[in-house]
Amino acid sequence: MRTLCHNRRMTRHRPLPALLRAQLYQHLAAMEKAGLPPDRAYALLDLGRAGRERVAAFRKLAARRNEPAGAGLASGLFSTFEARLLRAAFAAGSPLATYQRLADFHATRAQQLATLRSRMVLPVAILTIALFVQPLPALAGGTLSGGAYLWRVLSPLLALGGAALLAARASEWFASGSESPARAGVESALLALPVFGPMHLRRNMRDFVDSLALLLDAGLPLFDAMPVALDTVGNRLVRADLEAMLPKLTAGATLAQAIKTLRVADTGQLHALVLTGEQSGTLPEMLRRHAASESETINRFQLEMMAWLPRVFYALVALWMALSILSSSLGAVAPL
Repeated sequence: MRTLCHNRRMTRHRPLPALLRAQLYQHLAAMEKAGLPPDRAYALLDLGRAGRERVAAFRKLAARRNEPAGAGLASGLFSTFEARLLRAAFAAGSPLATYQRLADFHATRAQQLATLRSRMVLPVAILTIALFVQPLPALAGGTLSGGAYLWRVLSPLLALGGAALLAARASEWFASGSESPARAGVESALLALPVFGPMHLRRNMRDFVDSLALLLDAGLPLFDAMPVALDTVGNRLVRADLEAMLPKLTAGATLAQAIKTLRVADTGQLHALVLTGEQSGTLPEMLRRHAASESETINRFQLEMMAWLPRVFYALVALWMALSILSSSLGAVAPL
């Protein structure tokens, strides 16, 4: 019980920045590719001041437990999702492919976030200028005090900053994988969202298919690989739907037949590839092909969102400015 509580406290770390996480997995992939033993690879790991304490805790835990995925989770180096993926990778034999996948994912995410920040500079600057300029006539006319002017300027900025901080914290909480009564409701709501819900579902299905391919390619039997692959699915509703395949497989159904009975996901393409893979003896290859195709779709969607978010914010700022000008004009005409 003490160990479990300790692990829960340790996993409350805020996630490392995407760029540092990319460096972490790039290092681990390079060390694995070079054939260095794990203890030597971990000894050479350096993430600077931001990750020094976590690296030290990780090395101690990994040496004591000889279980890198759990050590990385407890020390705060790995997220819950990353630890699940790596457990599947270690069960398959070599974590090299998973290290590289995570390195690429976080490198892409770091680049996308940097692009988003640069694109948001102009609309945020326009909003800030508008907030300072809009109440100036009232201040100059004496109908607005200096303190009231500052409050009118700063309150919208504080509200937007608070909303952004709350959204970031909510995203970190959800990504941490922490179990709570609210999580089931959030997961259900995510699946029901237009546009974003289908992508959330596809990401969970991609993780399952990719992990299953990795395990089968390593030679694990399907019945041994399924529980490990299911553990990489973050959304419990999707996981429950996938778990419903197990009794069908036990009763003698093929994987293609079991996939066809899934209710949550659209499995048309996946079913066709699995059927082809089972008939030709290339099931892991077909699963990898499907996972790669889904990853490309998800990445394109993220890039589109990064491009559209600044435009939507800019349009909202322009609309607010137009409404402010219109209301000021109506206010000036009203006494006549």
